[in-house]
Amino acid sequence: MSVAPGYDQQQPGMMQMQPGMPQQQTVVVGAAPQTMIIMQESKPDSGLGMAIFTCLCCFCPIGLPAIIFACMVDSKWDSGDREGAKANARTATILWKISLGIGIAGIIIALIIVPVYLFVIVPAQIVSALSNAG
Repeated sequence: MSVAPGYDQQQPGMMQMQPGMPQQQTVVVGAAPQTMIIMQESKPDSGLGMAIFTCLCCFCPIGLPAIIFACMVDSKWDSGDREGAKANARTATILWKISLGIGIAGIIIALIIVPVYLFVIVPAQIVSALSNAG
């Protein structure tokens, strides 16, 4: 069997395509890869720094329990008690905020009472004592 120049020899079992005939294409459609999103909970903020600050600078009787609850957050989180850690973080946050509020209120009251005492009450007592003596 002789083959004309410029033409390949036909393989057995293969059909030779002729010009102008549509070629059939096979398209394989696979499932798209699925994206999986894993939401990982982050450890709640214990507020230990603010608890220590409010214990030392604002109101110690409430600041000390805030420190205790803030310290318990890490141990509960590490042991797997997620809800307990969140509850302790909320409690510590509430306590240090109360302590901060009491401290700020105390400072404001002190800033009002001390000058009134020094510049109004003490001079009035001095004038009263001098008028009673004379």
